[in-house]
Amino acid sequence: MEVQERIKQRRLDMGLSVDRMISELKKLGVTMSRATYYRYESKDIDKIPISSLPPIATILQTTPEYLMGWDVDENKSKDTINFLPSHHYTMVPYSVSAGALSEIESIQNLPQISVPDAMLGRYAGNKSIMLMTVNGESMNKIIEHESIIAVKTDVELTDLHDGDIVVISNEGEYTVKRYFNDTMNERFIFRPDSSCPSFTDIIFSYDNADNLKLIGRVVMYNVFL
Repeated sequence: MEVQERIKQRRLDMGLSVDRMISELKKLGVTMSRATYYRYESKDIDKIPISSLPPIATILQTTPEYLMGWDVDENKSKDTINFLPSHHYTMVPYSVSAGALSEIESIQNLPQISVPDAMLGRYAGNKSIMLMTVNGESMNKIIEHESIIAVKTDVELTDLHDGDIVVISNEGEYTVKRYFNDTMNERFIFRPDSSCPSFTDIIFSYDNADNLKLIGRVVMYNVFL
């Protein structure tokens, strides 16, 4: 059974309609048309983006490993599955503003998804890791729109190096940019890495750094080939 068949069968077993799936995905910050979702359940698409599997698995109350068919022993009962080692992480939907990420209660109310340890490497199981979905094209040279990123939240500005990819709060919403410390002009620069020239630097002077809210440093992002 291929991944498309597993998704469809699991959805049917749970009695969920396609419209319900789309509605639940939107709650997790994933906007998807009915046509696109139907492609995920058919063989019209060769490879489902890996970023789509965790939220789909969450709704279907299973894991991405199961949907991919990894480590399934066909000689055992159909109900017995050997999952890859994994941990649960907080998943931040598009609709959550950066300001809300500083509230412990808000973070605790966000959905949790299971991610295989192999995807996060040495950060697997790290309690400071939070998953987010990139919304927009300001980093599209390296991180595509709707890609999933892993953000290490227990970092300070002093921990950063020029060129690090970070998530900051900007006017109540979170944004992903490259960090640079311009010591000569005494300012912090958060720079887009985009093919679109409309995106510009976000700059905080040292004197105005109190208004800067650093959510964390990006330690993993998925890339579509």
